[in-house]
Amino acid sequence: MFLVKPVFLAVLTLGLLVVIPFGCINSESSPRSLFTSTENKLLKHSPYTSGPIESSIWQFWDKDEHVPEEARPLMERWQSVNSPQYTYNYLTLYGVESKLGYCFKDVPEVLKALDSLPHFQLKYEFMKYLLIYCEGGIYADINTDLFKPVRHWFKQPMVDTELLVGVQSDHNADNWHELYNRRLTFGTNIFAAKQYHPFLAKLIGRITDYILKSQKQIQAADWKKRLETLDVASEPVGSFTGPSMFTDVLLEYLNTKDWKFYFNTAREEQVFLFPSSDSATRKDSTGRTVKQGPTIHGPPNSEGHTFSYRFFTMAVEPAQIDSTVVLPQISFNGLIETEKVIPKDQHDDDDEITRGYLSYYYARSINI
Repeated sequence: MFLVKPVFLAVLTLGLLVVIPFGCINSESSPRSLFTSTENKLLKHSPYTSGPIESSIWQFWDKDEHVPEEARPLMERWQSVNSPQYTYNYLTLYGVESKLGYCFKDVPEVLKALDSLPHFQLKYEFMKYLLIYCEGGIYADINTDLFKPVRHWFKQPMVDTELLVGVQSDHNADNWHELYNRRLTFGTNIFAAKQYHPFLAKLIGRITDYILKSQKQIQAADWKKRLETLDVASEPVGSFTGPSMFTDVLLEYLNTKDWKFYFNTAREEQVFLFPSSDSATRKDSTGRTVKQGPTIHGPPNSEGHTFSYRFFTMAVEPAQIDSTVVLPQISFNGLIETEKVIPKDQHDDDDEITRGYLSYYYARSINI
């Protein structure tokens, strides 16, 4: 029997990001010629075919002997509990580079951009997107603890899921800009996509553009220091290969397509999950007591944009935009104090938690 300790569920504010001013990688102000040509080349040389995401799981690290011992049981779990439905793939950097060399032989500027990055952490983030673009499937960092097997994750009832991401940070407060570089970000510790997905083509084009047009600044930076110093003055992975770029490009992608359908995220339970002075009850015009949803803090939407942080904030269920699924913050982060809710080393392999917010908890990153 699965046991869950009765603890109040609070909104997550996880995800360590530096504050990066809006506009530093604004697509409207950056040169677009290389980005456009790179994206178009990818779409031309690797035509996209709709369908379910490949049943593959991908993880990689520098060298096998360098994998932290604490990560090995986590990696073994990704393989064991998902077999035989999913094929598990672990690669060294050499193995990843070999695949990428073949995949991007007709778009050499992508490989040039990757090779020019001066720090392993920058390359690692970029390689995540490149690998899933080429192979399709699920990517997971080696320090992620899988709580629920992939076969029990949310599935759309009407169409195949072709892109799956999760909310990483969602700080609904006036001071969000003092703590985070975006009002809401999508995580890159775990994500999934169909091979050659057009979102990843757009993302790869954008990152390639940024790298090749910013070589002087990138090479001059002390990346060891910048990646270790998390404050306003430094811009680590989030600046152009991490969650910030991933988030900006995904929102742009969602807002430039004419989708057949989309379902907004459910917020009905917010009064219980995220209590505050804003989310209590109020009297309507007839004097009846009704639920009052919380005030959403943050910048205004851009004109004509349906999808922004406001569409996904405070979500307690998955959002569906045609074949794209955005999971709530709990899915790949857990709770603020997960181990107080779920006993250590306990997992939901048999999908016993099937109702409520906790049923969408699938995995989380842990410190190793």
